[in-house]
Order: sequence, then C-alpha cells, then structure tokens
Amino acid sequence: MRRLLLALSLLPLAPSARAQPAFDYYLFSLSIAPDFCAASKRNAGKDECRTLTAADFQQTPLTIHGLWPNRARVSVNQQPHDCDGPPFTLSRDVADALRRWMPAGPGLARYEWRKHGTCSGLAPDAYFTAEIDLAQKANAVIGQAVLQQGDTVRIADLQRRVAATDPALAAAMIVDCRFVRGGTALVDEIRLTLDRDLHPIPAASVGLGQNSGCPAGQGGIAVPR
Repeated sequence: MRRLLLALSLLPLAPSARAQPAFDYYLFSLSIAPDFCAASKRNAGKDECRTLTAADFQQTPLTIHGLWPNRARVSVNQQPHDCDGPPFTLSRDVADALRRWMPAGPGLARYEWRKHGTCSGLAPDAYFTAEIDLAQKANAVIGQAVLQQGDTVRIADLQRRVAATDPALAAAMIVDCRFVRGGTALVDEIRLTLDRDLHPIPAASVGLGQNSGCPAGQGGIAVPR
C-alpha cells in the first residue's frame, strides 16, 4: 500500500488541478471606440466600427478590451497567458449584458478568455461579470470626463477631473496613445491598475507611468460626427 501511495504521489497533476500562475495585479484595458476604428483600415472595416455612431460613443465612451492578470515590473512577453482553465461558456444573462460593453462580440470575449481569463482563477461568468461591473464604474467617472475633453484629451486635466470624483481611480489610470497615419497621436486605450480583489491601486505601485506614449501629455479623439 505504501508503494502504491508513493507511486500515486509522483504522478503529474491533471491540468484541472494545476495551480494558476502567480500574478500581482490586474490591468483593465478600455478602448475608445472611435480611436480604435480610426487606427487602421482593417479596424475601420470591422462590424462594430462600420455601425459606430456619435450616440453610441456618447452612451458608452469606453468599451472593454480585456482584464489581464499581470506581474509587476516584467516585460509583456513574461506575463501570464493561455493558462489551464475551464472552457469558454457564458450564461445568457452575462452574454446579453456584455454586448454593450464589448461591442466586438463573442469572438473577442472568447479570445480574451483563452489568453487572459484562464489565468485569473475565476470562472468565465465571474470573470466577465467583473469586467462589466468595472466598465460601468469606469464609464460613469472616466468616460464622462473623456467626453468633457472634446477632441483632445489632456492627461493632467483628465486626472484632475477624475480625482475630483474618485482619487484612487485617478491614480490607477494610464492613458495610452497610438500614432496613426499622418503622425496624429490618438488615445488608443485607458487602462486601470487593480489589485487582485479588483480595487484600484496606483499605477506607480506596479512600476507603470500614467502617460503611455502620448506626446506633450495629450492625445486626440476621433469624435464621431
């Protein structure tokens, strides 16, 4: 019996029993839809871009890209990804609620779950429900502040506006810009650093700055007309 128990103890763990890789914080990434659409012809041809209206942008200025378990102060290629986890399945209620906040649809949700969600240790419904809750809160504060900026986001001004309502959220905010054809820098995404319980933490606490590639601390918004 002792030999049998010893042999069993030496067997590799089944994939479902493996511990999830350690991570230090979450990076929650939110897209500014019109800027995503203006970034390339390929993006502009996507369904969610061809149907995007000014009313859509006003209603939901920030849409979900993803919620990423991250390690602090390591390069992108060392971040957790494609972990062992349950298959991608969502209840109807969660799938319906996700449509507004992730207009790219189930294809993006499935990809994000496989690459990032499986590393969170959460079930799919819990993972995407957390994203929906975070997107609602971010839009209520940061999204409204973005709309007040017009066609140019000045990071210092945006931080002040957000801090007036939620100082912790302002400290967690990273404004990420991307250069598009013609040399224009558009605000590509707004990201938030969160602890493992999904509460905001200062971006500086995990080695990140609040300006990511925005020249002179500002970037444009391709506001739909």
